[in-house]
Amino acid sequence: MKKSILLLLVLGLPLASLSQITLTNTAEVTKIKQGTTYFAMKDPASPAAAGYVAAIKKAWSLSKVECIKYTEVEKNIAPNNSFVTLGANMTTSNSTLAATETRMYLELWTTNGKYTYDPKKRRHFNQADKIVVATIELFADYYAQNNPSAMYKTDYDAAGHFKNWGAGILSNYLQQLCTLLEKGNECIAKTEIANTNELQKMAGSTLFVPDYVLTKFNKNSDDESKKYTEKEIFDGITLAYKVLSAAELNNKIINQTTPFYYLLFIKTPTEKFVTVTQSQTGEIIYLAYSGSAANFKNGDLKELQKAAQKK
Repeated sequence: MKKSILLLLVLGLPLASLSQITLTNTAEVTKIKQGTTYFAMKDPASPAAAGYVAAIKKAWSLSKVECIKYTEVEKNIAPNNSFVTLGANMTTSNSTLAATETRMYLELWTTNGKYTYDPKKRRHFNQADKIVVATIELFADYYAQNNPSAMYKTDYDAAGHFKNWGAGILSNYLQQLCTLLEKGNECIAKTEIANTNELQKMAGSTLFVPDYVLTKFNKNSDDESKKYTEKEIFDGITLAYKVLSAAELNNKIINQTTPFYYLLFIKTPTEKFVTVTQSQTGEIIYLAYSGSAANFKNGDLKELQKAAQKK
């Protein structure tokens, strides 16, 4: 597979919905269960990918699973096989100063069965034969949004360019995705979620918060040096919390055997999500959505606190 063909595979189609986790074409689930799901990456044998490969094999319960190189996608396209690849959707605004905005996401897809791999004919996969089943929105930083093709040349850790990423976070996303796929209901995950029972448990424990929520992200710059103070974000919050690095959070998800709750902030070019996840099941117990790509605010925590106090 040439690089240009790879980019067609991962950059080819716009998303049909605007959400963090979206399910469509759930009729494909039966087919997926009968085949193998391939997670594509630069090199599954690289040291940087090792933790992710282990997490994928442990968390993915819907079908047989394998991790392959991007260059091996086409030869594995066959009836019942499915793929999880990094995707990007680039759009240009209609304003006088036209700007390109890029959403990045993890995408589960199948095919309509019309493509057969034949290395002698060198016919490449047609995007029209792709069936998108699910997408998970990623918080790509300024560099990744402006250089999406570079993300396919990095190892699976994305060189730190995704904020809601890591082996632990990915494992929870995959647990949640498998649960939703088993239920088989199409959904748009921007619908707000508030699991009262779980939120009350969260209120009686410690909420773990990744430190990137303190960053004052600039839409027009890769400068992430400006920060909110902890007081600005947590003022008036009575919930017990602990701020930690993304690496510490991911290690905690992977290694801690008792469940805990953690917050994620996901910002796309046009949207904002605040979620709380239960670390053992991967269930998203809380989701607040905004159609504005704003930074994380004290008000986001106050809304969470209010939801946790409801009886």
